[in-house]
Amino acid sequence: MTRVLKICSALLMALAATAAQAVNYAGTTFEIEMIAFERPQGMERSRESWPAAPRLQYPSRWVDFTTADGEALVLSPAPTRLDNKVAALRRGGERVLFHKAWRQVLQQKRNAPAILVSGGDSFSGHNRLEGSVTLSVSRYLHLSTNLWLSDFGNAQAGSGILLPQRPQVTLDEPLELMGTGGPVTSAAIGPAATEDPQVVYASRVAQLQQERRMRSGELHYLDHPAFGILIEVRTVEQQEEDTAGK
Repeated sequence: MTRVLKICSALLMALAATAAQAVNYAGTTFEIEMIAFERPQGMERSRESWPAAPRLQYPSRWVDFTTADGEALVLSPAPTRLDNKVAALRRGGERVLFHKAWRQVLQQKRNAPAILVSGGDSFSGHNRLEGSVTLSVSRYLHLSTNLWLSDFGNAQAGSGILLPQRPQVTLDEPLELMGTGGPVTSAAIGPAATEDPQVVYASRVAQLQQERRMRSGELHYLDHPAFGILIEVRTVEQQEEDTAGK
């Protein structure tokens, strides 16, 4: 019995230490680099079916790469370090749609805003790749993807898939995001909220909706027959040490 109590006590201490580490991670700045790429004819080669009625929706709490907290960007640009992966993808016939690196203060999931993502060819104000990703911290780093790849084709109302309008805010309507120290605003230029957005349909849409637990410093791959992403989360200390060692 004493042995069992000691084991239980050790487990409780380990769990408490892990929880404390998660709390310490919240509010920490990380460097994130993400590549999204398309596989031409990927669905046809895999013999996968395109979803008939995908549910496409942007989140209510979000930031993009123009969102500012006072004078500073919430997602501050950082140098890319995965250019060799981009080159390898292109040599393999994949089409790179998105490649960015940025620094971000990560929060626990309940406070973490989604990051709007877009890339690839555009059509009537929409891009081939659209949607969002959310990065948060708990006992581990967590990634949630809500991305879609549209085939515009000759879609029409009644036969096509309605694409949601990318959310926007104006400078006099700040976003309230917990954990940023106050309201944040977007410098994005676009139609005012009172204007009627242009309705756009896609003929087919593939979705990448996954949850992934991550470790810092490891390259992670999320796959779909039509497209995929490579993403790496690095501590800022890792980045600075690697740079100093070169």
